[in-house]
Amino acid sequence: MAKGQSRQLKSDPLMDQYVKTTEWVQERSKPLANYFIIAAVVIALALIAWLIISRRATNAAEALAEAFRVNEAVVANPVPPGVTGYAFTTQDEKHRKAYEAFTKAANDYSSQIGDLASYYAATHQLAFEPEKGEASLKQLAEKNSPVGAQVRMALAGRYEAAGKYDAALAEYNKLKASPGELSVPLIKLKIARTLEAAGKNKEAADLLFEIASDKDVRTTGIGSEAVTRLTTLDPERVEKLPAPEPKPGLGGGGMPISVR
Repeated sequence: MAKGQSRQLKSDPLMDQYVKTTEWVQERSKPLANYFIIAAVVIALALIAWLIISRRATNAAEALAEAFRVNEAVVANPVPPGVTGYAFTTQDEKHRKAYEAFTKAANDYSSQIGDLASYYAATHQLAFEPEKGEASLKQLAEKNSPVGAQVRMALAGRYEAAGKYDAALAEYNKLKASPGELSVPLIKLKIARTLEAAGKNKEAADLLFEIASDKDVRTTGIGSEAVTRLTTLDPERVEKLPAPEPKPGLGGGGMPISVR
């Protein structure tokens, strides 16, 4: 009886399937383990890379914030009591320290904040090394940078201040063609101011008239300045400007509208 049962067990289909499955798993367990190990290593490397990038981004933000604290420092001589944070007795000292802080941030974290920090560094450098600051801005302006419009505005302003009016106009016109987030009326006003400084009063007056004629600009600070400059250059044309639209809540005569 025992021998018959033994033969039956040996030829049991379920037992045969179990044996075959066990052998299959054993044959493939090592490759499967290797796959799991490789997957775990890839995940670990990705996590480490993410942590490094995240930490570097945090450090870059901290470096930029530190430079802005210098940028916003109080300048007074003597420094008033109770002032916290950075304080300087001269503008020259502040410009130099801010330049150093922004330059360090740009060098340490060039891929994260390089262009932005370099832009601010150059604007401070203009105060004590104008030629070098101008060269830095010119180099930045040639890059396809998120701060490209601001850089070009600063460079044009530098040319204007140095009396390089043709160069300033060239930069302002490039900026007008591709203003980014900057105000086009503001750019036009700066062009008009440069034309006036260059003695091209007729062209300046034409542009000021164009700015002041824009109903959306007329009631802004830019529109007011355009009217003021036009009054100086060509007062007769001021009379030809369209009447400014009344502000919301005012009647045609400028009296408040009664709302019941």
